[in-house]
Amino acid sequence: MASAGIKILPCEFTDIEACVDIYNQAFADDPALYCMRPRADPILVKKTTLENFQKGYEGPGITYFKAIDGGTGEIVGYSSWQYPHTPDPNEPDPETAIRNAAQPPGSNDELIVEFLVKFLHARQKWHVSHLHYYLRLLVVRPGYQRRGIGTMLLEPILEIIDEAKAKTFVTASPVGLGLYLKYGWVEVDEIIIDYSRYGGEKDVKTAVLMRDPKALRICQTGIAEGQT
Repeated sequence: MASAGIKILPCEFTDIEACVDIYNQAFADDPALYCMRPRADPILVKKTTLENFQKGYEGPGITYFKAIDGGTGEIVGYSSWQYPHTPDPNEPDPETAIRNAAQPPGSNDELIVEFLVKFLHARQKWHVSHLHYYLRLLVVRPGYQRRGIGTMLLEPILEIIDEAKAKTFVTASPVGLGLYLKYGWVEVDEIIIDYSRYGGEKDVKTAVLMRDPKALRICQTGIAEGQT
């Protein structure tokens, strides 16, 4: 059920710092993120994260939407999408950029590179930049979770994508997987990362999912039913 008093609006560049705060709150207890930067200065980590978000906001095809509590004016959730676009041929190789990026002191650089490169390879395998949409992030402030805000951030964009008859790429942790399956995504691959060398869990799985547009899914369902 949609949450009363919540408004969905496009994000401005000045909203990105609030988005970073929501991200940090939502993933505060994420053991994987802790394994990446166990001894790093939190202030420096936040600064690095903010710089990365601000750079991402200005990337090709990137669009952010925010969920605002109408009673307080506070941003309580957001989604970040990348719409189909033509990649800039002059952009540096993304894997090289990952490997050369400086991390805050106290980070496990090797783990960060492994994490980012594996996610990059999954996206390069399944996501076609000029054809597909990409749901980069969907995050809701902890105190507002399970109130339908994620659904409110998803549905309007999925309607646009269905009208465009396009596919959509996303990666999901076990926590978010159910929502994406509900909206028609199908698991096509997986990313496995071993955090045990850094004090975390062994072989943690992230699902890689693709969503066909609604018209194609209806057609496929009809064909399957006709074959039974």
